[in-house]
Amino acid sequence: MRRIIITDKPTDLVTLVASLSRGGRASAATLERVKALNPQLSNTTKLGAGTVVILPETAELKAGAGEPAGAESLETLGSRLRIGLRDVESRTARGFEALVADHGAVRDALKAAAAKRLVEGDPQLKKQLVAAEAHFEAEQKRVAETRKQLEEAAKTVEAEFARMQKLLG
Repeated sequence: MRRIIITDKPTDLVTLVASLSRGGRASAATLERVKALNPQLSNTTKLGAGTVVILPETAELKAGAGEPAGAESLETLGSRLRIGLRDVESRTARGFEALVADHGAVRDALKAAAAKRLVEGDPQLKKQLVAAEAHFEAEQKRVAETRKQLEEAAKTVEAEFARMQKLLG
């Protein structure tokens, strides 16, 4: 049965494979097998914390390196990632709602006759309010882009898990 490892801190592929190897060094053949099993890592040497690496079945790796990569462990990992993505999505939505509420409160306050007179009588304040409005619009765009990126990340996670399940069969 294939095994997987999830990095707990940033590392690089050579260091990771060497740490799992019986001799403390990663052979070129084992590195190539790891890259073949993990095409998403082929163009990178740096691995971030939380990177999932499928390990080849080879005598060069220490017994018990990684954890069994059965459907159960993969499904558990997928579930944890989905929960994390939903949490980030939820926090982003709450932040956006707070931003909209704050903006609405400022707009309502500026509708008062005293505020209107103050703004009309102070060109500098008027400029600041125009800049604040532009900043709010930029934040709205940033939040929309973040939401789109989260949706894409969720699709990527699902596709990657489907690929891994197929590979680990």
